[in-house]
Amino acid sequence: MSLKPLKHSLAQISGRLPLRVIFVVPFVLQIFGTVGVVGYLSYRNGRQAVNDLASQLRQELTARIQQQLYGYTEPTHFINQMNADALTRGEIDAIAGEGEILFWHWQKAILFVSNSGTYCGSEEDGSVIGVNASDPHNLRFILSNATTDYRVVEYNLGDRGDRTDIVSRSDRQYDARKRPWYTAAVTAGGPAWSEIYLNFESPLPTITATIPVYDATGDVLLGVCGTDFFLPQEFVMFLQDLEIGRSGQAFIIERSGHLVASSRAELPFVKMGEELERLHASNSKNTLARETTRYLQDHFGNFDRIQNPEQLEFTLNGRREFVQVQPFQDEYGLDWLIVVVIPEADFMGQIRANTRTTILLCVAALVVATGLGILTARWVTQPILRLNQSAKALAKGQWQQTPNIQRQDELGELAKSFNSMAVQLQESFSTLEQRVAERTAELAESNQQLEIAKEKADAANRAKSAFIANMSHELRTPLNAILGFSQILTRSQLLAPEQQENVNIINRSGEYLLTLINNVLNLSKIEAGKTTLNPIDFDLYSLLDEVEQMLYIKAEEKGLQLHFDCADDVPRCIRGDRIKLNQVLINLINNGIKFTREGDIAVHISHQSLVTSHQLSVTNQQPITIHFEIEDTGVGIAPEEIGKIFEAFGQSQSGVTAKEGTGLGLPISRQFVQLMGGDITVKSELNRGTTFEFDIRVTLAESPIISTHSSHRRAIAIASPQPSNYRLLVVDDKPINRQLLLKLLAPFGLSLKEARNGKEAITVWEEWQPHLIWMDLRMPIMDGYEAARIIQTAAVRKNTKIIAITASVLEEEKAVVLAAGFTDFIRKPFRENDIFQALAKHLQIEFVYEEPHRSEESLSPNQISPEALAVLPKTWLRKFQTAIVEGRVKEMEYLIREIPSQNKKLAPILLDLIARYEFEYLLELIQRINNIN
Repeated sequence: MSLKPLKHSLAQISGRLPLRVIFVVPFVLQIFGTVGVVGYLSYRNGRQAVNDLASQLRQELTARIQQQLYGYTEPTHFINQMNADALTRGEIDAIAGEGEILFWHWQKAILFVSNSGTYCGSEEDGSVIGVNASDPHNLRFILSNATTDYRVVEYNLGDRGDRTDIVSRSDRQYDARKRPWYTAAVTAGGPAWSEIYLNFESPLPTITATIPVYDATGDVLLGVCGTDFFLPQEFVMFLQDLEIGRSGQAFIIERSGHLVASSRAELPFVKMGEELERLHASNSKNTLARETTRYLQDHFGNFDRIQNPEQLEFTLNGRREFVQVQPFQDEYGLDWLIVVVIPEADFMGQIRANTRTTILLCVAALVVATGLGILTARWVTQPILRLNQSAKALAKGQWQQTPNIQRQDELGELAKSFNSMAVQLQESFSTLEQRVAERTAELAESNQQLEIAKEKADAANRAKSAFIANMSHELRTPLNAILGFSQILTRSQLLAPEQQENVNIINRSGEYLLTLINNVLNLSKIEAGKTTLNPIDFDLYSLLDEVEQMLYIKAEEKGLQLHFDCADDVPRCIRGDRIKLNQVLINLINNGIKFTREGDIAVHISHQSLVTSHQLSVTNQQPITIHFEIEDTGVGIAPEEIGKIFEAFGQSQSGVTAKEGTGLGLPISRQFVQLMGGDITVKSELNRGTTFEFDIRVTLAESPIISTHSSHRRAIAIASPQPSNYRLLVVDDKPINRQLLLKLLAPFGLSLKEARNGKEAITVWEEWQPHLIWMDLRMPIMDGYEAARIIQTAAVRKNTKIIAITASVLEEEKAVVLAAGFTDFIRKPFRENDIFQALAKHLQIEFVYEEPHRSEESLSPNQISPEALAVLPKTWLRKFQTAIVEGRVKEMEYLIREIPSQNKKLAPILLDLIARYEFEYLLELIQRINNIN
């Protein structure tokens, strides 16, 4: 919103409010806003300080936990290395059962290290020797070898480390080589850690540090030494003693998510029946630990993805929680996660208290400001109210009622100015009536000029309509003869190939000239407001397929991709102006292909109904908006040129450079879209592409199924046993137009006569009583309208059919013609098929048409079967179809010359069909081939 409209809106609002409110409210809002901003900034800065403090605290706590873990885990590998050295030297021998004194001395010396035992296994026979340190004050010697039948036997140790009595003996044999701790070291080929398991004697998470032992050469494996390690109660107490805010927590988990240790008094296992199982942190009874674990799972998807320290935040029960997760890894493969979580509420208490204080101060300041504002407003507004009363008195003509304000400030000066103004008003009021009278006379003269201008505008519109009618008649009438006689000549089998080519050139030139004339006349009709909609029921999907097939090859030849994307909910059968929609799509897509060097052109179709789908099924009259979007990757349009491209004969710089088009396509397309209830918008960026978008308003078709098939075969005779003595009268002031119809109809044995104007037509009709009259509308002496009126009035019971033939392009003229008594309406230039269809419709004449279903062996110069044409390559057929649709005869002839040698017999037949402009017949054949495939 710009500044000027904003000022205008504020002025309108303030103009409705009392001055007291205007004086008080801004003052109060200023105080309130200032205090509020200060309070907000204080709260925000405090919260930022909390975030920084929480980040530092999380980092410090994580570092302390990590340091403590290193202190517990590293000595176990030192113990293993001492045992490995002793095993290499022979001081420990599991097979002989020697070395308990050495184990005893070492275990006594390292009581500070938390372990539940240290031992070594032999590679030769799986023997085991070691010390059980579950009770540091009562060490036990462990032995499993041939002397114990490979069963684990525990001995008490004396004061000097020598074994005494047996404490326990296992029931099953024990082979160290098959144990996980042994295989883990052998697999790693060096120091390693086993998986975490629950200790046999105390259900605590235990992990074994292992090391393989080789002989002096390093090639022969002597055995494996291991030390059981579990996080002791001292470490758990260390976690519990950490000051993690008021309610923060710290815990350690594996990459699998199983709990290793926690700052809360929670056992890392659960009892499932008679068995104990490791506790997964996401199933913890501790809410904060459980929800934090689940958040990390959702955030990372997998704990293995956490490879670096991460600081995160999440919301639990409406409160923010600060999280630090730190990988804990050592060189031997230990891989855990240290998690520290601190609730924001632990830090925000004081900040919230400060916020409440700020609010109270704001309320107090507001009350004080309001009181001061009211007093100030009263002091200012009292003189203004008296001025207001005096102004109202002046409005009623009471000139002597002026305010008496004894003040020396601005209000006092205002009162003096008001009194002076009242005197001046009284003096000037006497001259006001005279000036009003003079102005009234001037306005009357202006109204008269407006009426004259309106009449001139109406005359200009009438002149424009007359121009369209005259131009249509003068241009399309000779074209009717050119195109009509060229069609008749193409029937001839006597013309030499060179003459046939000359006829084709005449026909093509006429078709091209007709296209240009139609564009100019369309624009003229639009400017004159004479363009109307011709809604029909049609198949939208079929229309889109036709457009795609027409332009696909053209895009492919330039190396471009043409995509049509129609949403599933776009209705298939609709009622609208099919011809205008078809022309708009072809214009816009063709522009995209023309100005795109590489990439693609995408056409998206969607729809937006103003009612529900249930309502659409109830009635077909509800409006539907269908949205079209044509997007290309072409050269684009400069912003300053976008308005120019919708002007008649206007082109962008890229269009001028390409030297293509007349500059009429986009203006006509926009007018057609506006006529269909929408508008065209364009978004473009130079060298990036252009997107045209438009909407049209349609309704659902009355029938859910619309046939798109039509026959375009050439009529060659009247079918027997019909009578051939139909009488037809041709009425036209142009001899060439009469000759055209007479030569077209003469081969069918019909009785034909002609007349030069409406008066002659009435005379011939009275004497001859024709069954059907072809009547031109614009003729001297008596035009077609008057002649048709007279004939139809006199021939109520004789049922003479009168078909109007006109060169007009005005849509509304068709309704006028039919209302004037004509049976039907045909525009010039017409096609011969239009004439025969009208005869079949109004006289029920059945014609014999060329047979398109003969086999390849019996092909004649003017007939061909779809089976015979189907042997050609599909790519060739698609290119040939596009060339036919676009009327590019030269390209058709070039493609026919490219037919493979084994199918060359088709070439002369196709060339003959092209020479006779049997384009619709060829398109029907190709469509039937597509249906077969």
